Amino acid sequence: MSMAADTRRRTRHVLTTVALTVLPLLLTACVPAPPTPSPSPSEPPPSSGLSSSPSVEPSHEATPMPPPRGAMQGAPLGHDVAFGRNGQVWRTRDIDTEILVRTPRGWLTITLPVVPAHGDSVTVSDDTVTAVGFQNGGMVVARSPDLGTTWSTSPVLPAQYALTAALAVSPATGRLVVGAQYEHSSGAVAPPSPAFVGDGATMTAITMPGNAAFAGWAGDTLLSPGGGTSDRAVRLSISKDSGATWTDLTKAITGAEPPDHDVPADQPYFAPVLSLGDGTAVVLLVAGSDTTGLSVRVLRLTPDGNYADLALLTLPSNTEGGFGPLVSSTYGPDAVIVSARAIPTLQVVRVDGTVTLITPSGLPSAPDAISFQDTTNGLARVTVSECRLDKPGCTTTSTTYVTTDGGHTWDVA
Repeated sequence: MSMAADTRRRTRHVLTTVALTVLPLLLTACVPAPPTPSPSPSEPPPSSGLSSSPSVEPSHEATPMPPPRGAMQGAPLGHDVAFGRNGQVWRTRDIDTEILVRTPRGWLTITLPVVPAHGDSVTVSDDTVTAVGFQNGGMVVARSPDLGTTWSTSPVLPAQYALTAALAVSPATGRLVVGAQYEHSSGAVAPPSPAFVGDGATMTAITMPGNAAFAGWAGDTLLSPGGGTSDRAVRLSISKDSGATWTDLTKAITGAEPPDHDVPADQPYFAPVLSLGDGTAVVLLVAGSDTTGLSVRVLRLTPDGNYADLALLTLPSNTEGGFGPLVSSTYGPDAVIVSARAIPTLQVVRVDGTVTLITPSGLPSAPDAISFQDTTNGLARVTVSECRLDKPGCTTTSTTYVTTDGGHTWDVA
């Protein structure tokens, strides 16, 4: 037998052995693995309507959309970054009618047909942009159904000219209310405010119990905190007919009638309305003081005027500098997020009553303004005052921070 023939037989033997070894593995790989049984869903515990226990933060499904680096710092043309409590953030660009605005499609530069007023005067809902400004001695409401490609404008006449205006749009129906913002004496009870209600094309003049900057919607029902000083509303009224008539819910909610004048500093007050995408609204009722701590009732109101407590938040006392006003924002379509000034903790309250505590990383102190577009993307403004012994006076710096993980970590925008 030749050496070549013997080599061929050994090669065939090795190949046969390899084939017999590999073939069962290939056949096993081709057979689908049995499905892994999923755990049985557990039923949620019954809700009592009040909750102060933190829960585990759910996963964030929205796409992270930070603004262009550095775009939210500085203040061209005297405008600061505007933080809308119902998820909107915008700022002016180099041209006075041009703004950089956060939309569901990302950050866009849009040219408005009117110079936007200072304040919460621009909103974006889906592809619809609504803006309010002052032109030729009057107020102008502008709307675009296609993110600024085409516009319609509706002039209205305020009681007097103002630099600042507030705009609140119902995310469920598109109905809007707008009002100019006027200065009132410090500590004085703010009078009822002139405002305009409509669909943008047709606007009707009304008188609201409170400031338009506090107003919001539950579906087509208009809510107006008011009756207090210029920055604290001690009453809550609703209107089911676009401001023609009003119902005061204050005593039904609080159990007491607030004073009409000489309002004490520790009088419970209603924070501005937070309008949710499901057609309901959330209002915070704040009570307490710096020395005793704050308690915050989180109320959810429906379009029929009914209300229920979602949660009760407790904030510890802080005698070093005080709390200052609460700041809040919607947090997706079914939750709100709350922060107390000087308290470096964010609290998320969902419509099922659960409360999630977030200790933010990256913020030098608690924010004085926040705005979340969804459960992922948010901005915060932090104002820091510094006094140095070697220099006269103090310096105050405001910086905008961005989060793309729901408020857990922050970076300079």
